[in-house]
Amino acid sequence: MEAGEFERMLTEARKALESMRRGGEAAEGAEAEPVEGVGEAAEGRIKVTAAAGGRLKDVEINPRAMRMSPEELGGHLVAAANAALHDLRGKAAEAAGDAVDIAALGRQVDELQTEGLRQMAVFNQAVNDALVKIKGGPAR
Repeated sequence: MEAGEFERMLTEARKALESMRRGGEAAEGAEAEPVEGVGEAAEGRIKVTAAAGGRLKDVEINPRAMRMSPEELGGHLVAAANAALHDLRGKAAEAAGDAVDIAALGRQVDELQTEGLRQMAVFNQAVNDALVKIKGGPAR
């Protein structure tokens, strides 16, 4: 494997991994819509939107929900936030699956590891040969 091919494969693997970290944006660098999850509670009177990274982006509370007790309102907010995060995880996994071929990425990583080990062995042999020459012994 040529050094350029090795670098290309490593670059592609890094892009694919970065895509997965960002929640499934296209590995080719195309700008994709950010992945968001939405959850509702209290018959739709409370709506929470979660963004990539597990952060809450928006909380909408219908004025009718303000009639609830603080405990009840808090419980519905937690339920809506958890539903939004669950929806976000599902959408991010789906987007990552569409953008990144996990099996192909695994094969690339295996090839990179094999090539890296081969190159390390060649380098190690060259260092050993140089040490033998420096010490005045016969080269292999």
